[in-house]
Amino acid sequence: MSFTTFASDDSATAIVADAAAPLALDDATLVHAVVGLGRFGCVHARKLLALEGFQLGALVDCSSSARIADELAMLPLMSSLDELPPGIESATIAASDDAHAGLALSLMRRGCHVLVEKPLCVDRHDGPLMIRTALQCGVTLATGHIERFNPVFDPTMLDRLRHAAARHRQGSRPFMRFRRYSTRAAAAVDSVLDLMVHDLDLFAWLCAVPPEAPMEVLERHVGERNVRARVRLGTLVAELESGYGNTASARLQLFEGGREHLLDLRADARSSPQANDDALARQYQGFRHAIMGRPSRIASGADGLAAVTRACQVLRA
Repeated sequence: MSFTTFASDDSATAIVADAAAPLALDDATLVHAVVGLGRFGCVHARKLLALEGFQLGALVDCSSSARIADELAMLPLMSSLDELPPGIESATIAASDDAHAGLALSLMRRGCHVLVEKPLCVDRHDGPLMIRTALQCGVTLATGHIERFNPVFDPTMLDRLRHAAARHRQGSRPFMRFRRYSTRAAAAVDSVLDLMVHDLDLFAWLCAVPPEAPMEVLERHVGERNVRARVRLGTLVAELESGYGNTASARLQLFEGGREHLLDLRADARSSPQANDDALARQYQGFRHAIMGRPSRIASGADGLAAVTRACQVLRA
């Protein structure tokens, strides 16, 4: 089986191992911190408590009203990065979106490897500085585009999608159509950096389009509850829809050789066989592989910046 190599991988064949079965990890354990203890931050922290290869050493939240779950109560809770104990080697940033860049820069300058929840940043101009800082400090910067670890994208499906993308004829007909909704109450345009950014990353990653490839927004419509966009990335066209409604959903339609295929991304994400072999656990495994210099399907800083830049194009169109 072969794949087209894409920007964040050193070896395409290693994707098969990363996706198909948990790999044996080195004995070294990373002492890790979680920054931001909202709903997502607490999910990350609970996952890390029992995850091989990580030792959860500290929690950080600047809010005076921060509350943590009982199973996290034994961990030190800091109100700022300045209070972090020595020895923290890596960190997850799950704070508010507008704080991602500043927190990541501070942590990387301390020598920490950083996994930033999507979006990597809200101001795309912060992204290049984040990437340069990671290089200068010799640390790994990754973005939490967790859909790359959705079980539906197993090696067989990924191989099929990449081959279909390579064979797809250039034209105005979409190759993929994404639709993603949340039950959160927010303005429709908020869904672009909240939800559509997932699918902008997926479109590029599934089709092996590098981060530097230009994207063209062909059409855009902002409704009361959703945003729809038609974009061209390289030679491929996709239609994307994101918004807020009464039911959460995420799906991908693929148009292949005159046939249509529908993938329910939420249903497949719920079908994890084991508690520590779900998409979040696999994402941390991929993060650790990247830190160790191994190939990984995790979104790099450059991948995260590309997704933000493309989302901003949709917002400005």
